[in-house]
Amino acid sequence: MKIKYCKRSLEQGLKPVYKRIKKKFPEVKQKKTGCLGQCKSCKSGCFVMIKSQPLVAASPDKLYKAIKKVVG
Repeated sequence: MKIKYCKRSLEQGLKPVYKRIKKKFPEVKQKKTGCLGQCKSCKSGCFVMIKSQPLVAASPDKLYKAIKKVVG
């Protein structure tokens, strides 16, 4: 499984999520990308791309919980 992060999202609070996923799920590949072409998702909240689908949440903690459900 691969999780893609927009660099803008990482700068706006997703670095702790990235680190927590890396620590808890070392088998999951994570990639930082300049832009994922999901500007509406990026502006509306915290988001990542999993299996070419955006996963959006209102806060980094909620996004982490949503990622855990998909990954774990």
